[in-house]
Amino acid sequence: MRYLLIFLLSLTLYGTDYNRSIEDNSFTKGQKVLLTNVVMGGVIAAWGYTQWDYATEDLHSGSEGWFGKETSNGGSDKLGHFYTNYLMTRLVAPFYEDWGYSKEDAALYSALTSAFQSIVIMEVGDATSPEHGFSNEDFIMDVLGSVIGYYWYRYPFVAKKIDFRVEYLPDFDNLQSDFTTDYEHMKHLMAIKAEGFEVFENSWAEYFELHVGYYTRNFHHNGVYPIEDRERYLYAGFGVNLSHLLRPVIGKYSSIFNYYQAPYTYISYDKEWE
Repeated sequence: MRYLLIFLLSLTLYGTDYNRSIEDNSFTKGQKVLLTNVVMGGVIAAWGYTQWDYATEDLHSGSEGWFGKETSNGGSDKLGHFYTNYLMTRLVAPFYEDWGYSKEDAALYSALTSAFQSIVIMEVGDATSPEHGFSNEDFIMDVLGSVIGYYWYRYPFVAKKIDFRVEYLPDFDNLQSDFTTDYEHMKHLMAIKAEGFEVFENSWAEYFELHVGYYTRNFHHNGVYPIEDRERYLYAGFGVNLSHLLRPVIGKYSSIFNYYQAPYTYISYDKEWE
């Protein structure tokens, strides 16, 4: 899904002088929220217009299905919608809290920002794209991701136990022009982190985690492969909690590994879903 675009945009804002630049001006906290939504919405709309053919057809809708082999991406795109909104909510909320909102309000307004960007900008944009159309399935996953993102930010003790992540390792010899839909080289997962459980505190076990994930192969988004060759996998893994391991070395920047799963840092058992 488009979450990689949002991820890069959010990290860019977080890692640059964006926050400082608006702090240096006499904006109210409400104006800062509005400005952030306008900036993000403008970037997304521009990307959609150039990459996803937004505004080339009249408004239309259609059912895309869920995780079936007959769907265009085997459900990887649906998990992408969930992840997009979860990620956006989690990354935008700290801005809002820094600008003077309570933690609860920051979580709420960031969830609303996520919903606005994904539903109003992306989904309405999709409704004017020949390839997509407004999708009820996408809408449901957008809302679910925003809600989970809200609760995970609102209640940090939950986020300390469970992450939702994406793993992405592109084929550098055959890079796609629109890397945001390169599902052939992505995995989506939930990580359960030992560090969040009291029983494992101050022990070697707190550096490890369990994974439950899903990915698809041979879909290629464009129907190149016949249905019988398409593959869907569920997997369980055991890995290293890089965020916890690297925190003493790189500080807050280690939190990137709460959202991105580095390849080759876990072992897994993969089972094809027939």
